[in-house]
Amino acid sequence: MSVARGRPPKLPAHLRRSVVLDEATRQFAARGRAGTAIDDIAAETGVRKPAIYDLFGSKDDLFRACVDEAIRALRDHFLVVNAETAELERPERTRRRVAAAIDYAERHPDSFRLLIRAPFSWPDDDPSAPRRHRESLVEVLATNYRREARVAGTPIDAAADLLARLFFAMTEEVILLHLDDPSWGRDALIDFLADFIEGGMAGVRPEAWLGVERARDTIGRRRSAPN
Repeated sequence: MSVARGRPPKLPAHLRRSVVLDEATRQFAARGRAGTAIDDIAAETGVRKPAIYDLFGSKDDLFRACVDEAIRALRDHFLVVNAETAELERPERTRRRVAAAIDYAERHPDSFRLLIRAPFSWPDDDPSAPRRHRESLVEVLATNYRREARVAGTPIDAAADLLARLFFAMTEEVILLHLDDPSWGRDALIDFLADFIEGGMAGVRPEAWLGVERARDTIGRRRSAPN
């Protein structure tokens, strides 16, 4: 007797939701939103198409739910990593955080690829959402840079945003390189990227740090000034 693939007949709703999210994340990461069909997700999970619509409402809402879950998981991961590495010397702290980013992507490649692909596959009704999602990830690291800079006696604000954006941009590219071609050795990439980040930070002149802070202060005052 054949059995529907992917779930027993009485699988609870919360488990059906988890199964669908995992498979949808895999398919959205590989094919994008437009190239993924609910029929295919239903076929792979054994969760019937009407049940998927009952759980998520529409394919676009399922896509959003997958991205939200991927962002939440990555944000929570970095909150833990930041806390665990806070007391390390800065070079080792940077290396551990780069390694943690690569480790996460290796364990959750579909979630990582979905986050990279999502801005180019987002539903048309909310074009600003991808930027908001990315900002929520950047802010986790920026907040940490601000806190650590205050502890070190060299407080930064605007520069923390720049550092966080640079960290994510460079780390994303290196992770994609490693995921697409594993012959790029993990440890060598970690060492190179960590040294590159540290060397860049060490090479920034004090007046350049101050210049960034002053530039944002000036722009902020202009925007808030009455017309």
